[in-house]
Amino acid sequence: MREHERESARDDAFEALLAQSVAELPPEEIVADVTPWRRAMNRILFGMALCAITLNFWCLNYILPAIGTVLLLLGFRALRRENRWLGGCFAVTVIRAVYFFATLVLNTTILQSAVFTPAVTAALTVINAVLLLALYFCFWRGLLAVQKKADLPAQTGGALALIVWYALVCVLAAVHYTGWIVPIAMLVGYGCILRSLCRLSGALDEAGYAIAPGPVRVTDRCLVLVLAAVLLIGGALGYLFGGSYRMDWQPVDTSAQAQTEAIRQRLLDLGFPEAVLNDLTPEDIAACDGALRVVAEVEDYPVNDGRNVLWEACNEENERYYVQDTVFDVKELRLTGVAVQLPGERETWMVFHHFLWTTDPGFYGTEAIQIRPAYRSIPEGWSAAGDVTGRVLYDRGGQTFAAPYASLGARTFTANTILWGEQTNTDLFAAFSLPRHGEHARGYVAYSTTEALDGNILSSGEYYVHQQTWLQYPVVTAMEKRLTAAWGDTGAFRTVQDVLQFDPVDAAAEAPPQ
Repeated sequence: MREHERESARDDAFEALLAQSVAELPPEEIVADVTPWRRAMNRILFGMALCAITLNFWCLNYILPAIGTVLLLLGFRALRRENRWLGGCFAVTVIRAVYFFATLVLNTTILQSAVFTPAVTAALTVINAVLLLALYFCFWRGLLAVQKKADLPAQTGGALALIVWYALVCVLAAVHYTGWIVPIAMLVGYGCILRSLCRLSGALDEAGYAIAPGPVRVTDRCLVLVLAAVLLIGGALGYLFGGSYRMDWQPVDTSAQAQTEAIRQRLLDLGFPEAVLNDLTPEDIAACDGALRVVAEVEDYPVNDGRNVLWEACNEENERYYVQDTVFDVKELRLTGVAVQLPGERETWMVFHHFLWTTDPGFYGTEAIQIRPAYRSIPEGWSAAGDVTGRVLYDRGGQTFAAPYASLGARTFTANTILWGEQTNTDLFAAFSLPRHGEHARGYVAYSTTEALDGNILSSGEYYVHQQTWLQYPVVTAMEKRLTAAWGDTGAFRTVQDVLQFDPVDAAAEAPPQ
């Protein structure tokens, strides 16, 4: 037997011995740990796909990107030591993850509207676009480096197309493109890009042993559990402590009431409701000095769903039929509108919109009052004649506490309506929070208006927005909800509408004698 034949026989015998010693292939998990390329790339591609999906229902626009961000973090973490470009991908992903998860926690508080001002939002949008472009660029260069290391031809068209794709997305966002054809084409293109990257990953899978796995002190499972715990704990704290305004509650000082006693008595004689009068500040009472007339309307409203009642009725032919109706056993909210005519050359009225919770419905966060003043309802007939005033009150332990509104004043807003589409208005808004422990929660908003044209009715509308549950995400205030949704009950809020409307001429006829 020749020498090379003997060597070949020895090699065959050695390979046979190896085959006998390894009865089967190692488990898939072990292979993935030794060669992390396949698992890491699958996580990266799935993460990119989920981050690009926007589904604005069931909070999927937050859930899917959150899962995608975690997958990107895990994927690039495994490959961060392979080359400097993939390490850059990991660094960019960490920065985006910190920002994204901080935003998720902040969304459980009402602070997010104060933090994310239009200027801050615009700046963060630009920064996020730059970071994503940097991520895709580093990803492209990282794939080129891996292919070079694996002695494979450079084929990274999918990664390069990803950069171009996102650049086009930024352009469409900048020009506020509203069509459908281009976004659909972009979505199809994105799917093709991900498919190309999947094929590239499969081709590089054969070079898996050339990839150096990065050592980690925290396992993937522990990292995911830590991120989930941060979100859960942060969100719980946000809902508990960040869902309401800080109100400056102070005991009501009654020492100044004696100075306005004569005005109070005059208002009572004219028909001003005593319960409302007792809640006014001395300054608002003094503003009613010389009152000529008082017009008051009181109405109780439910803020519950009531109960359905089925009752039997008969028509003119004595045919029986059934009618289903909703009955409200409790009407929790009492709204009172009061108008006081003041002396002057032109007819001037001071208007009060007062609310009282006769039954505690449960206060979970924020409340809001929207007033459409007479000079907004009929702008040609009335004009503004002074500042907007008011306060909120409640009782506890026999003591009355009062606080100014968290915000009070005019706001210009654009809201969608069912019948008339988008409308822009300027109304008065009061935002506040009520304590969870207290009695007779109440408050009022007051303004004055002067007649600009004779012969017009005085119409002043009130919309009370009540938060009926804490369950909402992202958290918005009652006023923010009202500024964007002009009609009906939506989400965590219920709106009650009332209007004080009368003809000043008829009011003069019904006024008590001077």
